[in-house]
Amino acid sequence: MYFNFRYFLLAAFIFSINACTSNQNSNSKKMSSVQIMEVTTFKIKSGVDASVFNTRDAGVEADFTSKQPGFIKRISGITEDGTIGVIVFWESNADADASMSKFMKDASVADYGAMIDAGTMKMARYSMDKSYDAAKSEFIEVMTYNLNDGIDYADYVAINDKVEKEVTGPKPGFIQRMIGQDDKANQVVAIFWDNKQNSDAALQPFMNNPISKEFMGMMQQSTIWMGRFQTLKSL
Repeated sequence: MYFNFRYFLLAAFIFSINACTSNQNSNSKKMSSVQIMEVTTFKIKSGVDASVFNTRDAGVEADFTSKQPGFIKRISGITEDGTIGVIVFWESNADADASMSKFMKDASVADYGAMIDAGTMKMARYSMDKSYDAAKSEFIEVMTYNLNDGIDYADYVAINDKVEKEVTGPKPGFIQRMIGQDDKANQVVAIFWDNKQNSDAALQPFMNNPISKEFMGMMQQSTIWMGRFQTLKSL
């Protein structure tokens, strides 16, 4: 079962990388990378006890991921529909690649990998505009999307700055907002809150705000995906 797991996880990993980078927006410019944010989502297999998985996930963080070169921060969370999100910040793509390669071969994490439904796994890496600084966050919003053709990237960044300063930033419980893009210029925004209640309270006002609407209007609507994750450590 260990070798079967490795084969299927690797296949899912390759598929998810291809899927995440298939829609390049040629009008987007590359941003300077401050840190790499790796986002992996999946569901655990039917019959796996959530508390057992959560305990093992914490062990993988403490004993494996946090010990890899270039590691900065790892956060695991869960959505209301049971999707697990693992967000890891790295100093470089090379560090993230090296960690993934070692993970695929390391027998010490095979039991953790065997809990994952490999067919549901997706992963992408983004070059971020800021360094992670949200240690007290217990709730994270991650939204991915492509920009509409013809969008000037400088205009997009300017509107995002207005969203942070005038819309999201002033809300109770806001901790940090960062944007990034992958190597095919697919975009991401990550927002860190102190708790779910404050994130929930800010969601509808965000959707109704004219600045937010201008920001959202720059996105190809069919490409938008959003995950809202309660950190496993806060459960």
